[in-house]
Amino acid sequence: MSQPRTAMFLEELENSILSGKRVPLSNMVMVDKDRCRQLVEDIRHELPADMTAAASIIQNQNSILAEARSMAEQTKAEANMRANRAINEANAQAQSTLNAAGQKAQEMMRQAQEQAQSMVTDAKEKAIQMITDAEARAKQLVSEQEIVTRARMEVEEIRQGTQEEIEKLYHDVYKHIDDVLAQLDRSISEKLTDIRMTRQQIDQSISPR
Repeated sequence: MSQPRTAMFLEELENSILSGKRVPLSNMVMVDKDRCRQLVEDIRHELPADMTAAASIIQNQNSILAEARSMAEQTKAEANMRANRAINEANAQAQSTLNAAGQKAQEMMRQAQEQAQSMVTDAKEKAIQMITDAEARAKQLVSEQEIVTRARMEVEEIRQGTQEEIEKLYHDVYKHIDDVLAQLDRSISEKLTDIRMTRQQIDQSISPR
């Protein structure tokens, strides 16, 4: 309540000066001396209360600022903790993803090698069996020259067909291995792309705004 009273006394003192009678040939005015003195005393009396209130306001402001700084430091520390935790979790997830990708790659390679070995083994066994059958059939036809000649031709044809089939089987085996390796390469590339995107998202989330 002191501030309005002080303002009221100052306003009254100002009005007294403004409404005072002007002294001719000067900038001085005539005012009620006793009233002006009383207003000055009233203002002087109100000033300590104003100063006390101002000091209280300043102290309150300092307390608020100190509390705000403390809260800001605490918030910053919590944000750093959350950011570090997010980075650690992302690193752990990335490592886990790489480990899983490596294990999957090894498993796919093992399966491809097993399949390729099985296909090659089957091809060899089939080729040996075809040659054996052709030779057995040729031996059964040795009684006559024409039959022998025909048998030899058939054996040669069977040999040639067998060689072509073996080459085709080898081609299929290597093509299968190449397809498996290409699929493995795509799988690892996709995993690495996911890891890079996750890291970019984390960097963007903790970067200063």
